Amino acid sequence: MALIVVENTFHYEASLARLWPLLSDSSLLAELDGQPAYVAEDELQPDGSVIRRAKGVFGPPVAAEWTEDLGEWVFHRYVRQLRQFTKGAFKYIDFVSDVAPTENGFDLHIRIEMETAGLVGWAGHRLGLIRGGAAKVVASCDRILRAELAQPAREDEDAQQATAFDPAPLSPAVEKRLDDALADIAASHGESRLLGQLRAYLAETPETWLQRIRPLVLARQWRADEGEVVSLCLAAHHHGLLRLRWEVLCPRCRNASDVPDNLSDLPKSLHCSTCNVDFEQDFSANVELIFQPEPWLRALPDGAYCMMGAPSVPHIKVQRHVAPREQLRIDPPLAPGGYRLRTAQAGDQADINWDGTAGFPTVLAQDGRILAAPPGEFGGIVLDNQTDRSLTFVIEELTWRRDALTGDRAIVMPAFQQYCPDQILRPGDDVAIANVVLVFTDLKGSTSLYEALGDGAAYNLVRDHFDYLGALIEGHGGVVVKTIGDAVMAAFAEPVEAMRAALEAQQGIGEFNSGRDDGGIVLKIGLHQGPCIAVTTGEHLDYFGSTVNVAARVQGESRGGDIVISDNLLAAAGVRDAVAEADAGTPVAETVGLRGVARPMRLWRLTMTAAP
Repeated sequence: MALIVVENTFHYEASLARLWPLLSDSSLLAELDGQPAYVAEDELQPDGSVIRRAKGVFGPPVAAEWTEDLGEWVFHRYVRQLRQFTKGAFKYIDFVSDVAPTENGFDLHIRIEMETAGLVGWAGHRLGLIRGGAAKVVASCDRILRAELAQPAREDEDAQQATAFDPAPLSPAVEKRLDDALADIAASHGESRLLGQLRAYLAETPETWLQRIRPLVLARQWRADEGEVVSLCLAAHHHGLLRLRWEVLCPRCRNASDVPDNLSDLPKSLHCSTCNVDFEQDFSANVELIFQPEPWLRALPDGAYCMMGAPSVPHIKVQRHVAPREQLRIDPPLAPGGYRLRTAQAGDQADINWDGTAGFPTVLAQDGRILAAPPGEFGGIVLDNQTDRSLTFVIEELTWRRDALTGDRAIVMPAFQQYCPDQILRPGDDVAIANVVLVFTDLKGSTSLYEALGDGAAYNLVRDHFDYLGALIEGHGGVVVKTIGDAVMAAFAEPVEAMRAALEAQQGIGEFNSGRDDGGIVLKIGLHQGPCIAVTTGEHLDYFGSTVNVAARVQGESRGGDIVISDNLLAAAGVRDAVAEADAGTPVAETVGLRGVARPMRLWRLTMTAAP
């Protein structure tokens, strides 16, 4: 056995924010360095911690088995990975990156400490192969970072880029199939600059990032409309480019515990082996829609190039081991906002909203609890383990949903209805939706309409009005759930878009009616939001629950030519601004009793003046 240490310090005159996504992404660095993927299983330890037992080829080209913990990192400061081997050329390998900001950039110190084992390890050491391999890893990190710096700086420093990645070219047959699929998408989805970006992304992106294609992240990186990118990904799924997957995420670590391809396969109850906790599927909170390339396009490996890494869980800003009865001081440049303080071991947690003015609270583990204690005296963040066992402290942002296309949001998008008709729930199953915005419409005097015009002319008028409303609803990111007689039920994820659709519908009635021999229509509209359940009826998703009933009753208060809005919908972010921007007047409050609702409700009536 021999102890080998390889280390070097590099200076970069660059923004740390620009290079951190690369230097902290151990999986990407391993892939770019040509290391093979491996598989691992989480294994619960008696003290409540979790290690990963892995198998693969490591170091010299021989089979290896090892364990690794969940990894350590501190945002913009520190990355560590320790592997302890039971088979192969090593006893252990300890990889540490330390970052020190300087006046004009930062210094990066990389240290790899290894202890060899067995005949292969002895021979590798004697021949200089192991030291040379470690030195190559260190040099590769530097090469990857400098390749990134050689490119023009991007405005969005969160945008993923792997300049050093040199992908194998697609075969001519795959190229043709890819281009044919993109042409089909252009024919159905429309020409878009995003088609070229999607092609380049699928052909040139490292496999590490293709494991989880998140449309909202792509939209931010491409500076594109979120709805357009989601629609493009769904169209790519429909035309055989992308595989659609539903990740059911652990509410603690946000790692996927189950990944079915169809809504019908969503489990109700799950277990996270990483956190050793049981949890329930929550369609609005921990079910995320992601994509992967189909295997014919890019065959992704089984396993991963590295199981740990900050970019795989970007909401986790700190993950550090702290020994019993010890304190650890760290200094990550955290932004003000909401944070969860917990340990990787199952147990207590504390949520805080830090305004950034005072020092960040000390994270205190004591008597089975996690507490936000007063800040440390000398700045930074103190992780204080006042227990008798080692703990892995975690500080995570609570804004992870910004980049998550959660299930409740996905299923109310028009493109989902268009491109995923096979995504249905099992008969008898339902999913809980934390919040959905419902718009009900109806025609004033619809009974007399048929009597006055006759069935044929009245039907044509009603059909035209369905087309009119359907285009507006879809244009604002909503879906028509169903039509009931002359009424329409629509669902939206965003309150402000539902309001804009309703405003546009009423303000456009004059133009819709203009020149019609049948005299046109008077439209009644009501809006409300709240929780409900989604089920599949007649091979289509539908919504049920008290929120649906109340929304229908709210529409029933409309007199025609107006919009009736529930109090909670008008209070939603941006809704009053949308009314003001539309120059639609001032909503007037009314308190009414709705049939089937125990208490009177405050509603708001917006009386519209239809355009001539």
